[in-house]
Amino acid sequence: MKCLVILLICTFSCLQCATAQNTELEQTYNKAFDFHYAHKDSAYHYYNKTIRLADGQNELEYMLSAYIYLMNANGHYYDLKNYRKNLKKEDSLLRYDKRFKTLSNIDYYKDYLLFDKGNYHYKIKDYTTAKGYFQKLFAKLNAIPEAQRNRNDLATLSSLYSFLGAIYKHTGKYELAEYNFKKDIALVSTYKDSMDDWKTSSMNSKKLLSQVYEDKKDFKAANLLLTEALSYYKSQIKDPSFKNRILSTYILLAKNSIIQGNFISAIATLDESAYLYFEDNPFSREVDLIYGDAYLGLKDYDKAATYYHAGLLKIKAYRENQKHQDMAMVYTRLGKVSLRQRKIAEALSYYQTALMQLEKDFNNPDFDSNPNPDKVLSKTILVTVLKEKLNALYESYSMTNDIEYLKTANSTSKTIIKTLDVLRPEFESKLDKEFLVTETYPTIQTMVRISYELYQQSKDNSYIDDAFYFMEKSKSIALLEAHRNSEATKYGNIPDGIISEEQIYRAKISHLDEEIFNANPNDKAALIDSLFLIKKEYYEYIAKIEHDYPKYHALKYNADVVSSQELKNELHTDQSVFSYLVTDNSIFLTVLTHENDAFYKLPFNETLKKTITDYYRQLSMPNIEDRTSYSINSKLIYKAIIEPALDNNTFTDIVILADDVLNYIPFDVLQTNPLEEKSYLLFKYSISYASSATLYLEQNKTNVKSSNKLMIFAPNFNKSVSGIKADQERFDMGPLIYNIQEAKNISEYFRGTIYDGNRASIANFQKDIDAYNLIHFATHASANDEFPDYSYLAFEDTDDTSNLLYVKDLYNYHIDADMVTLSACQTGFGKLQKGEGMLSLARGFNYAGVPSLVTSLWKINDQSTSEIMKSFYENLSNGLNKKEALRQAKLRYLNSNDDALLRHPYYWSGIVITGNTMPLTSTDYLLWAIVALIGLLLIWLLYKKSINRFK
Repeated sequence: MKCLVILLICTFSCLQCATAQNTELEQTYNKAFDFHYAHKDSAYHYYNKTIRLADGQNELEYMLSAYIYLMNANGHYYDLKNYRKNLKKEDSLLRYDKRFKTLSNIDYYKDYLLFDKGNYHYKIKDYTTAKGYFQKLFAKLNAIPEAQRNRNDLATLSSLYSFLGAIYKHTGKYELAEYNFKKDIALVSTYKDSMDDWKTSSMNSKKLLSQVYEDKKDFKAANLLLTEALSYYKSQIKDPSFKNRILSTYILLAKNSIIQGNFISAIATLDESAYLYFEDNPFSREVDLIYGDAYLGLKDYDKAATYYHAGLLKIKAYRENQKHQDMAMVYTRLGKVSLRQRKIAEALSYYQTALMQLEKDFNNPDFDSNPNPDKVLSKTILVTVLKEKLNALYESYSMTNDIEYLKTANSTSKTIIKTLDVLRPEFESKLDKEFLVTETYPTIQTMVRISYELYQQSKDNSYIDDAFYFMEKSKSIALLEAHRNSEATKYGNIPDGIISEEQIYRAKISHLDEEIFNANPNDKAALIDSLFLIKKEYYEYIAKIEHDYPKYHALKYNADVVSSQELKNELHTDQSVFSYLVTDNSIFLTVLTHENDAFYKLPFNETLKKTITDYYRQLSMPNIEDRTSYSINSKLIYKAIIEPALDNNTFTDIVILADDVLNYIPFDVLQTNPLEEKSYLLFKYSISYASSATLYLEQNKTNVKSSNKLMIFAPNFNKSVSGIKADQERFDMGPLIYNIQEAKNISEYFRGTIYDGNRASIANFQKDIDAYNLIHFATHASANDEFPDYSYLAFEDTDDTSNLLYVKDLYNYHIDADMVTLSACQTGFGKLQKGEGMLSLARGFNYAGVPSLVTSLWKINDQSTSEIMKSFYENLSNGLNKKEALRQAKLRYLNSNDDALLRHPYYWSGIVITGNTMPLTSTDYLLWAIVALIGLLLIWLLYKKSINRFK
């Protein structure tokens, strides 16, 4: 990277203090430097000679500087064996040779030794150790006030940002990687007058940043940065130190082309760089692999295999035939080639050999065996190789129809899941965790597909259990982790003071997030810096808590999900759970009841997807001219996604675990007959929704309160909203005509308080929330598809603020309520994300710990919603469970409206219930019934007693 820039500054500043006048020593030193990039052996010879001369003459600074240059040359030529040996020698000198303790500038050398240790471990891909050294040095330099930092400090900080960014990139932490690279680019731009070769430093970080964009599939941004860097590097071609930079940039451009399927372009890019190859070129082995990837893409399998084998030989020599993840990735490539040539046994042998490279003591050639995820060199690489092996096993089955390949694939699936469970705690950032889930989602789809094939061939219900397990592992993982983090905080034996400190950190992060979202471009850089410093402190604080409180760590990272049998044991006799998984051409559905289970593979294509999105549009924006246009689509969707599961079944209570576009559908509005209004599923089935079965059962364990108190928010929105931000965000929030009436209606059934007008503020919500277990919002809301964390719920505008409660704010709340009703527009609607479902406002309340939510899927009608909510709360007060209370409220609405237009599903079907649907505890009516029963029992006992007395 930028090691030599730092090295030059450090060395020259130190050697200015040296007293050596020996001509031979100086000449030897200069010769070594002349050969630094030109000839490895000559450079090594003269640096070692310099060390010997300096040692004999007690020229300590020349000696240490020669070691630093020598290790820089080791790194440049990727000669890691000698790098390690020289590190140990210099470390020993600084530790045990008393002569060096007298050096006034010894700290320069100690700092650079830290840097070299980090660099060495980075090169051997031991990222955890490398990060530790770099962070130790970074903390020391960052503590120096900006005004007091010298040229060496700035250059070192620049390089540390680059290294840390690269480490975060390689470990899948893209948010932190992007921040560090951008931070370095900003640093060198700000201090370019105080930094030697600042432009090279900037281009190096831009090149590295391009890899983050490439992994995030932003190829255009990646290409722009690479092209800019390559143009600059080529302008410096006369400097031999730029050869490696130019070669590495060509390689990255070629990789980018391959990912996008431009194989000819990739080969042309590599050919263009051929003039730069030189003896012992450290990039030649990687160039071989990229050529192989390009020819594999072109289906020239012989050429691909030739290049892969050439690269493998070089890597083996470089790694001295020791196990290493680099070799694992080459064997994985060779496996692909063999598989494409339909050489199944050879392909699987290569994949197994790849796995053997990842664990020191794993040498099992049996395809059924896999390494222990806790012992491998790299969990990320293990997941990559296992995914390739899984696909190979499935393809082998497709070629041969041999079920044994499927059985091996099934056991491999379980190892992948175990590895992901071990890997997930290493990801601090919410964005990176979501990215991990998104990246592994296609593999989950393959696992379920394999389970279905095994079930079809064997009719063994254990494969339904497996499919359900894999589906659970793909559903709302981040939400489940948030729920378990909350439980861990409660029961992890953590002192209140520590919990309070953690909440302060989260509040600061949330506040800065919002400031950045609304800031103008000129102010964002400083705010982003503040945010990431706080995040860094927060992650370190959480890591310390996890270390100091093992029970908290165990509860927080408990990766268990409910099994199908555990779920079935909790279901009542007429209840069922439908778990969906949507792939490119199929919908997989497991149906579990108390006694039975079933597994379906339903056709899915772009036509059905369009039908579903059209249907959503027809429901949410009704066509007055054609009031029944939705009916045909309703029947089509019914037949496609649910009819097979309902045939010959007697259950009437259904919990839907939706996936992908199925999240758009309120299932109770699906029709069995498009000409018959009473064919809605609503008339026969009581339907609710859940993010996952695991979360559903955990939400059902929530201890409901002994008495119910209702908090109702009904803002007026009668006055103009103040502030520029408010004008931009709430321009369409006119008065809600029926929300006050809705509040009054539902307050008849439960004791509580109506917060209307100026009382309907966020301040009052925050202040009084703990006093209520039922919360109802009759207000405006807005879904933000592009930035889901900025979907919001609107409170009354007071005190010159817009009073918007964002989803991201809810991440910092703990709401100890049994049920929240969001009687507002689009509170259950949001951006779809693979593995996480709908990123909606409702999801924010789930994060805050609310087990039961009533929400809307579109901009609902104020009047009809008011009527339905009145009936819903009346039904709840009469002891009905929540889902049946909502179902009966919808039926009453339909039965009480003679106007066909008002019976359109737009007016009633968009209100859905998610999570815990059990009845609320004692209401006034139920209490009186119990009292009456007790009274009758007492009368009967007195009567019996009087009869016995007279006998």
